Amino acid sequence: SFQGTCIGSSGINAEYGGKMNEAWKQFTAAIHIDEKCCSALEARSIVNLQMGHLFGAFCDINTAVNLNPTSTMLTNRGVIQQYMKDPTNAMSDFQQAIAADPKYSLAYFNAANLYFNMRIFEKALRYYDLAVIHSKDDEGAVLNRAIAKVLLKDYEGALVDFDAAIKLNPFAAHSYFNRGNLHLTMGQNALAEEDYRKALSLQPNDSSSYSQLAVALGRQFKKVEALDNYKLAIKLNER
Repeated sequence: SFQGTCIGSSGINAEYGGKMNEAWKQFTAAIHIDEKCCSALEARSIVNLQMGHLFGAFCDINTAVNLNPTSTMLTNRGVIQQYMKDPTNAMSDFQQAIAADPKYSLAYFNAANLYFNMRIFEKALRYYDLAVIHSKDDEGAVLNRAIAKVLLKDYEGALVDFDAAIKLNPFAAHSYFNRGNLHLTMGQNALAEEDYRKALSLQPNDSSSYSQLAVALGRQFKKVEALDNYKLAIKLNER
């Protein structure tokens, strides 16, 4: 999402390499050369956020928004305001981002997440729908929509979305875990077992998957194997 040529590559490379202090210095140097360099301001705000400097992150992104109020900048400011526990202004930024670019899926996604965190699941679902409409391959939006549907007790719709999320990314253990939980809720214990085993093949030593696998096995009267998995879950939790 970097825009403009003033930012240079050294700061970006340092950020991608996890060298946050070096990245901060490089972006700051770019801002000293051109104080209106929106890409450097945006980049430094992200580094500040990753370093836990919320006020610095907000100041940088706010300056960037005032200079160039794009949907990307507004969405980034909204995310930072979420971290600052200011949901009202965060939502205002997401809505402004949508108004600036009605096809910008990330703004819908972040608005949906905010509604989800506020437990307004019907609105969250509507915004996840819009995020998927504008970015049909967005695994995160599809997966979160599935979870919203579970909470709204639309189990069949949720299952369709979990299947779609797994098709988009068949290597995400949490997707199999969540689908397994839905299968348990629906009384589909053998399918739940299959999903938990797949989740463990992708993320071994996950205590939650072992614990839920034990539940699925117990419901199928596989008591010995269920007990073994409970013990594994407890052992992993004690580490």
